[in-house]
Amino acid sequence: MLRPGRAFSVTGVVLALIVFGPATAAHARGGLQRCLDRAVNHGGVPPTCTKVNGTWVASWPGEGASGSGATGAIVFLAVIGALVGLGVLAWKVSTARRLASQSGMDPNLATQMTLLTDDGLESTYLAANLRPAPQSAAPSPSPPPAAERLTELTALLDRGMITQAEYDESRRAIIGSV
Repeated sequence: MLRPGRAFSVTGVVLALIVFGPATAAHARGGLQRCLDRAVNHGGVPPTCTKVNGTWVASWPGEGASGSGATGAIVFLAVIGALVGLGVLAWKVSTARRLASQSGMDPNLATQMTLLTDDGLESTYLAANLRPAPQSAAPSPSPPPAAERLTELTALLDRGMITQAEYDESRRAIIGSV
């Protein structure tokens, strides 16, 4: 027979195995201590250990967030790049159309050249500068007002450049045109 102290010890060990046995088995399969031991791989920063489907899983603050932040930054830069590209394209097309209109070329053709070729704007600029500017019909000089014409006619008579008969005939013509 066992002594009472020894009986208590054996009973305590048996109860401990019954109670803590599953915990030690879980520890062997990836338990809490193994989760905490992973802190060595992260510079000694202890993880947050959570039990997922009976297995302890380690996670650290900010883990996984760096990837989404980098992805967000890349998407942001891509959107900014696309907007800048569209702005430059709109500027090129408007500049080519303006140059074409000023030089008498077809603005639609300048737009096509700008959009479909690498050097479209440069080509339009060169063509616009080599082409002479369209000549608008020069306004015909309007005859001077009747008073000025009569003054000139009197001056010609005074200088002796026209006769009195020519003066009278021209004066009647000027007064008749008014």
